[in-house]
Amino acid sequence: MKVAVAYQDGEIFGHFGHCETFAIYNYYGETTAECEKKLVDSSGRHGHQAMAELMQEQGVDAVLAGNMGPEAQAALLSMGIVPVVGYSGHADTAADLLVTGQLPGGEDYGGCGGGCGGGCGGCGGSCGGGDEGDCGCGGGCGC
Repeated sequence: MKVAVAYQDGEIFGHFGHCETFAIYNYYGETTAECEKKLVDSSGRHGHQAMAELMQEQGVDAVLAGNMGPEAQAALLSMGIVPVVGYSGHADTAADLLVTGQLPGGEDYGGCGGGCGGGCGGCGGSCGGGDEGDCGCGGGCGC
């Protein structure tokens, strides 16, 4: 599963259409333990359709952003991409929570049918929120 997060300085960026960088998380298997993260420059793209096309080119299954207008959501949906909006905070943690079905409002999207498949940070530390302590999901390591 591939998740794109509107990204700025490690946080979820406030608006899909104005985002200059997206973090693309490619999850392998049924847990967050195996994940590849790359940053994609979107500063040369303008307009909802152009941003949606970028997501399609990247093979994204879902896009997570702070805010997204109805035109952008419709463009993504027409390409089979799920828009997930209304969030802020640490991008890596939110992506992990989305694919495990633990992001509030994103339960039906989780690739693992719920349950946090890994320890803190999921994704081997390259995508997750940290090594120890609270991993951003209201509990300790392992969510």
